[in-house]
Amino acid sequence: MKELSNNKEVYRVTSQEITKVGAVDAHGDYAVTSVSTDQKKSTLDVSVVSAGFCICMSGLFTGAAIAAGLGLQDAIIATIFGNIILAGYGGLLGSAGAKEGVATAVLARHSFGRQGSMIVGAVLALTMLGWFSVQVGFFGLTINTMFPAGGLLTSVRFAALWGGILMILTAYYGYKGLSILSKIAIPAIVITAIIGIFAAVNQAGGWELLGAIKPAQSMTLGTGIVLAVGSFAGGASAQADITRYAKSPKAAWIATIFGFIVANSFVIIAGLITTLATGSGDLPSSMLALGLGFPALIVLLAGQWTTNDNNLYTSSLGLSNLFKTKKSKIVVIGGSIATLIGVAGLADYFVLWLTLLGIMIPPMAGIIIADYYLLKQGRYKFGPGTKYVGIYWPAIVAWILASIGGYYIKWGVASLNSLILGLLFYLLIAKLTEKFDIKVSSGISVEDKTGF
Repeated sequence: MKELSNNKEVYRVTSQEITKVGAVDAHGDYAVTSVSTDQKKSTLDVSVVSAGFCICMSGLFTGAAIAAGLGLQDAIIATIFGNIILAGYGGLLGSAGAKEGVATAVLARHSFGRQGSMIVGAVLALTMLGWFSVQVGFFGLTINTMFPAGGLLTSVRFAALWGGILMILTAYYGYKGLSILSKIAIPAIVITAIIGIFAAVNQAGGWELLGAIKPAQSMTLGTGIVLAVGSFAGGASAQADITRYAKSPKAAWIATIFGFIVANSFVIIAGLITTLATGSGDLPSSMLALGLGFPALIVLLAGQWTTNDNNLYTSSLGLSNLFKTKKSKIVVIGGSIATLIGVAGLADYFVLWLTLLGIMIPPMAGIIIADYYLLKQGRYKFGPGTKYVGIYWPAIVAWILASIGGYYIKWGVASLNSLILGLLFYLLIAKLTEKFDIKVSSGISVEDKTGF
């Protein structure tokens, strides 16, 4: 038994009950502790937030890219199959996150070690903050494109500034902020996207004529699937950050399937239908050509906002695994720096670097999946009394090898290749070191006393 005081009352609790005491959640939003049972959300709530994470501009442009090489029927098949793959490994991570109630970086403590998981958190944070900067800059560009005569308010850099501030605000309020925004934005996006689809079909002369349109280039079905998977491979690797609020692994699976197979597929299909009908891969221009000025604005801006606040949210969870600071402060500081980078127009120079980091995230997911489901069979423990090694080297070595392999292997999807390699390398190295009794961990075991 342990005693905790909140300066008013003293609670005597066991390690299993300790996550229910508010004082333990010092970082806020359960950034480094298990989400307490009474704070778990409904399946619908988690599904809506998951959909908000998946619905973004990249999905629309992925649809445009697929439409450039496949007809309507094959493009839809490629989209659905690609999202089934994303939902598969995203669901495995999301299910583990729901059962344990922890974010991806905290989940990594068992497979990578306490200090090793800090590296995971840092990579997640750098990647998501980088994409936040890119999206902030793109937000400003979108506003300026839609309202070129709006003066200072709609100028590229000033719009990027106030757009970044709005995104910081919703991420600041944690999961609750994401939930509120998603419940408003997702119905608006779906309604306007449906309007856009019917407008595109009418312009093409009906579904039959739309389906008969031949793409300008030739693309295999496999390549189309590759494009669909690549649209959100990194995001699926951080699915536990959202589904840790789910009440059960089953609820996490439902939310993940809804986010990818339903929401992400819907957005990609909306993008490809619009492209097929107008013959242009420039989505803003295509929507304007269909007479969808205001609806286009809603889709473009809401899609960017719901995804980008998730980027900042995920990065703050990763940084919370490194610094003993409230998550809300991390959101403000990290978001402000990333916003200024986006406003300055510097983020575009980081895209290649961010793409490389994107190849490094999926192997981490593969390693966690292998450790949690295959080696430990779901027997993880968090909270007071939990002991971790400093660094578990098989995970680090497997991560490095898989990242290199994902970069150099040119077949398929780089991020998916690196995920599979991470899983296989980790299992192989862990089994070999166990067989030959090789010491593979470093650092003194640390006892988790406060949830950090």
